Amino acid sequence: MSRVRWATQILALILLNLGFIEVAKTGVVAPFFYCYGCPLATTACPIGALQSFAAVGTFPSYTVGAVGLFGLAAGRFWCGWGCPFGTIQDFLAWARRRDDFLTLRNSGWMRLLVLVGLIVAAWIAADTLFCKVCPAGSLFGAVPHRFYSPALSFGTFFWVHIGTLVLAVVAFLLVGRFWCRFLCPLGGIFGLFNRVSILKIKLDMSKCNECRKCLGVCPTKIEKVEDIGESGDCTCCGKCIEACPGGAIKITASARD
Repeated sequence: MSRVRWATQILALILLNLGFIEVAKTGVVAPFFYCYGCPLATTACPIGALQSFAAVGTFPSYTVGAVGLFGLAAGRFWCGWGCPFGTIQDFLAWARRRDDFLTLRNSGWMRLLVLVGLIVAAWIAADTLFCKVCPAGSLFGAVPHRFYSPALSFGTFFWVHIGTLVLAVVAFLLVGRFWCRFLCPLGGIFGLFNRVSILKIKLDMSKCNECRKCLGVCPTKIEKVEDIGESGDCTCCGKCIEACPGGAIKITASARD
C-alpha cells in the first residue's frame, strides 16, 4: 500500500504542474494545499481562493462548494494520498529514519483557528496576506519563480518566504507531518468531513485485539484506536492497515456510514 500511496502522491504532483501546456492551466480549485503562484500550476489553491474572495468582500460560493464536495468525497484522504506538501513532509520523515524528536499532542482547533485568522486578515487588509508567508507558497511558488523568471525583482517577501520555508523544514524534521497536524487550514476543513465522507478508513472493533500496532506507525500520532478514520487528525494514509495483524482496518467506499 505504501508504494501505491507514493505513486498517487507523485502523480498528483505531476498533474498539478502541467502548466507548461497552456490548455492545462485551468485555474480550477484543487483539493490540495498547493500554490497557484507556481509557474507551472494547473490549478488554484483553495485557501488562496478563499482569501481572494474575502479580500474583495465577496462570498466564495464556488470555492466553498468545491471544497465541500471534495470533503464529502474523501475527507482527509486528499491529505494522505495526494497533497504535495504532505508528500514533502513524508519524504523528510522517511529521510530522518527515526521517530519524532519532539512529542506533541495534536491540535485540530489550531488548524481551524489558522483558517479563520487568515480569512479575517484578508478581509481587513483587502489582501491575501497569508500567501506572503505560506510555506507551500515558498516551496512551490517563490523558489521556482526565482529560476523560472530570473528577470523578476525579488524583494523583501521573497526572503520572508525563504525564512518561512527554513522554519517549516526544521519543524518537519523535528515533528512528522507538523504542518498537517497543527497548522494546515485545508486539513482543518477536510478533517471535519472524515466521519461522513464516502471514501474512508473503517475499523472493525470485533476483529481488533488491541495490540495498538496501528497507533505505533501513525504519522499524525493518533492516540486512540477508535479515532482511526474518524478523527480530524487522521490523514487516512493507510499505514495502520499495513500494521494491523488482524485485518481489522480497511478502506471502504460507501455513501452510508
